[in-house]
Amino acid sequence: MTSESFPLLVFQPTLGPSQEWVGVRVRGAESVDAATLLQVFDEFGLAEAIPGLVCLLPASAIERLDAAALPAGLVLHADTNEPPPPVPASPPCKGPTQTLLLKILAQITRDAETRDIEATLKHDPQLSVQLLRLVNSVAFAPNTRINSFAHAITLLGRRQLQRWLQLLLYASQATGAQGNPLLASAALRATLMEGLCQAAGSDRATQDEAFMVGMFSQLEALFAQPLANIIGPLKLSDEISTALLEHSGKLGKLLTLVEAAELGPEAVGPALIRTGIGHEAWCKTQIQALRWTLQVSREK
Repeated sequence: MTSESFPLLVFQPTLGPSQEWVGVRVRGAESVDAATLLQVFDEFGLAEAIPGLVCLLPASAIERLDAAALPAGLVLHADTNEPPPPVPASPPCKGPTQTLLLKILAQITRDAETRDIEATLKHDPQLSVQLLRLVNSVAFAPNTRINSFAHAITLLGRRQLQRWLQLLLYASQATGAQGNPLLASAALRATLMEGLCQAAGSDRATQDEAFMVGMFSQLEALFAQPLANIIGPLKLSDEISTALLEHSGKLGKLLTLVEAAELGPEAVGPALIRTGIGHEAWCKTQIQALRWTLQVSREK
C-alpha cells in the first residue's frame, strides 16, 4: 500500500460517562473498503499498539469486515454517536492550583535555579508528594534514595518536569471521579504535533516546542480567559507564542492541522496538503499519539 493510496482516517478518543477514555472513533472508515481497513489495522499493529482497543466504526463499515481477520485484541463497536448519560455531580478534588503550576512552568522557561523551583514546589504538599511518587516510579532511578526535592528535580530532568506540569494543569481541574475531557484533547494534540515534527526530521528542540503548543492550545478553554493573558507571564519563544495566538509559522500550521482532525477527514485533507504530510505518516503518527494519550488518561 503506497502513501498516496493510503486512506485518510481520523482516530479520535471518545470519553465515557466518568470522562474516562472508553474507545476510539475512526472517522472516514465508511468510505474505505474492508480489505484496505484491515490492512491498515494490521500494518500499524493497531491492537498491539493500544492493548484492548475498542474502535467505534460506522455500522456499514463493520458489516464489511471479517472479524476473524482482525488483529488480536481489537474490538469493534457500531458508532451511534449517542452522547454519554449525565453524571451526578461529585465534590471537587483539591489539587495543585493552576497559579502555582504556571509559576513553576515560568521558572523552568526562564531557566531558574533548581533551588528556586524547589522553594515553589514546597508551597503545595500534595504537589510535592506527587513529584516524589513520579520520580520513584519504575521509569526513573527506582533504587536511588531521594534526599531533597532538588534531587528529585535533577533525577526527573527539566524536560520531563515541564511535561508533567503541563498535564497537571488539566488534571488538577478534575472533580471527584470525573476527569477533565480537555486533558485527553490537549495530550493528543501535543503528542500528534510532536510526532509529526519527528516524522519530518525536526530536531528535538522543535519537537519539544510542538508538544508545548499542542498542550497549551486548550488553556483558553481551561481558564476561561484570553490565551494571551495566560501565556504572557511564561515568556515563551516567539515561535510558540505566534503559533498559539496567530496559528502562523510551521508550528501554527501543525496546530491548525490537529484542530482540523477534531472535525473529521473532510477538514484534515486540505490541512495535510498545506503541511506536506502524507496520509500514511499521518495515520501512523495518530496511532502512536493515541497510545500515549491513553496511558496519560489512565494515570492522570
